[in-house]
Amino acid sequence: MILGQPLVDVFKNSIVMLILLVCSIIALALVIERFLYFIRNGFDTHKGFLRFSQVLRNQGVNGALAYANQKKNPLFGLFAIALQNRHLDADDLYDVLSSYIIEEKLKFDRYLGGMGTLANAATLLGLLGTVTGLIKAFHNISITGSGGPAVISAGIAEALLTTAFGLFIGIPTLFFYNYFTKKSNELAMALDGVSDKVIVLFDAIKKKSPPPSPEPVIVPKPAPTPPPPEDTTWKF
Repeated sequence: MILGQPLVDVFKNSIVMLILLVCSIIALALVIERFLYFIRNGFDTHKGFLRFSQVLRNQGVNGALAYANQKKNPLFGLFAIALQNRHLDADDLYDVLSSYIIEEKLKFDRYLGGMGTLANAATLLGLLGTVTGLIKAFHNISITGSGGPAVISAGIAEALLTTAFGLFIGIPTLFFYNYFTKKSNELAMALDGVSDKVIVLFDAIKKKSPPPSPEPVIVPKPAPTPPPPEDTTWKF
């Protein structure tokens, strides 16, 4: 019961309240989806890179690839991409890893735009419901010609209900929007830092590995010169 009315009647009598109800369901679904996504794709860059460098030094490229394929998250995906493109020089490898980080950043930011829009729209819809409710209340007073504190207060209370419901939706949604945006930026910056470490690690390993021994150069033997033709014109 709200304002002496059943909850169903409150939403049935106001189109703005129905829209706010739909917005609340969508916002809750987006918050839950992003929360589960960041739990599944979370990673520790310090421990992950330390373990990756140990496996690469001790077990070689094949062992590092097997380690990178153990988990499906952005950090281990970066390790796999780096190993697959280890033959590139530092600048080209940095470009490849930067492209991968951009793709992952887009996944981090998925649905955040809609979440921010719902946070602002819910507040504005609540204000819209208040304005339309007040207009309806004063319109009824002008038609009936009767008013008084009881009638006016009841109409204003019903109109302000939409603002309260809009704020009830908008404030938590805005909180989660800011939290997930900060989380997305932090993960992208962490991946960018790990990519620099991976490039430095590859360069160090290449410098320590012995250079390939040069193949012996085979000099072709000169072809034997044929003897000069015998002079058959003069014989002594």
